[in-house]
Amino acid sequence: MASVLSNTIQFLKTNDLRTILQKLNSRDTHPAIQFLKYALCGATALSVHIVLYSFLIWKFWPHLADASMDPWKKAIDSFLPTAIVLAVTNTLVYFLNIKWVFTPGRHSPIVEFILFTLVNLPGGLAGALGQAALIRYLNWHPLLAMFGFLIPNVLINYMCRKFLIFKK
Repeated sequence: MASVLSNTIQFLKTNDLRTILQKLNSRDTHPAIQFLKYALCGATALSVHIVLYSFLIWKFWPHLADASMDPWKKAIDSFLPTAIVLAVTNTLVYFLNIKWVFTPGRHSPIVEFILFTLVNLPGGLAGALGQAALIRYLNWHPLLAMFGFLIPNVLINYMCRKFLIFKK
């Protein structure tokens, strides 16, 4: 991971803005730039995740913001809005990835999306359990605990998507 970061920084230092933008919009690019593009797609999905999750809690699950609520009930009740947001952001990031990051075509689009989703599920499940644990055992607010959901996804998804689903 450190070499990817140092390669990305080196590329940014040694190239002008035009070259950087050209490489960002190319599928044939250095893995460090590909990871940067993947991270930008992830940041977009993260933004949608935060906004949608916040909206769902505010509009449909306001009891999750109640500090006096039993932490176990709050942890259990956090699964449904998390699942909804996961479905939306999974679809969004799939389309961003096939349009900008990875080269589709190793599988048919339907199989590719199913595999993409299956790869996302372990990270999503681990994240949802981590989020629920932060709510239950540390009594974190669900919006803060949501960040415990994100870490497993980034770690699992990039490698599986890069090597199992897409061509490169």
